[in-house]
Amino acid sequence: MKSKKALISLLATASLAALFSASSVTANAADNSNSTAIAKFDKVITIKNIPRLSKWGYIVTVNSDSQPISVGKDSYQKMLNDSEFKNKATISPKKVKNVKFKVVKIAYAKHHNGALMYLITSKDNKYSTWTTNPGMQYYAFKSKALQGVVKPLNRISKRATYKWQKISKKARATRIRKNEYDFNLAVKVAKKLKGQQRKFVLASLKQAKKDGYITKLTLPLAFNILLWGIDQ
Repeated sequence: MKSKKALISLLATASLAALFSASSVTANAADNSNSTAIAKFDKVITIKNIPRLSKWGYIVTVNSDSQPISVGKDSYQKMLNDSEFKNKATISPKKVKNVKFKVVKIAYAKHHNGALMYLITSKDNKYSTWTTNPGMQYYAFKSKALQGVVKPLNRISKRATYKWQKISKKARATRIRKNEYDFNLAVKVAKKLKGQQRKFVLASLKQAKKDGYITKLTLPLAFNILLWGIDQ
């Protein structure tokens, strides 16, 4: 199921290329040492701020699908404008699984096979990495309190289809009806959560519905942290 999610994510993000095509990576004019490298990637990669995700702060944890985690504040500064930066000092994602990260930037690159990349960093910028959404999840995703939300969302995701798959109007209508039922269950449970978690989950569900999570039968994963853990 993890591979299905990764593939659907790849297909969904590939269609967003146009969103990033109008702008390019910006370099620090005072830093002549990497200006050539930045120029080299100008035509194939775009890095942008992503306030829609960053506003939630440090709520993301990494899993074994993440890239090796770079260590050091200097590494973070270099990665801000270079999604290809490789730091010699790294640590396994397994060793930082309890560290919370913030999504800082997003990048689209042809040499990433069309997938979106996300720059995440810990509070003190000690740990940072560029990774895809299958390598991350909401820190409380597996908590007992959230399972009443997660389980119906998993059922919805299992009804998702690939773009090339054709289903009858009757089958589509049935899936949408079941999706609506499960989605309402998730919202009902989310309303019982407390504090910031309640705010985050309800906002994520609202955005998922707006993005067509119920009716399009595809997974709008790119800009929805809550959905990154679905089907893992």
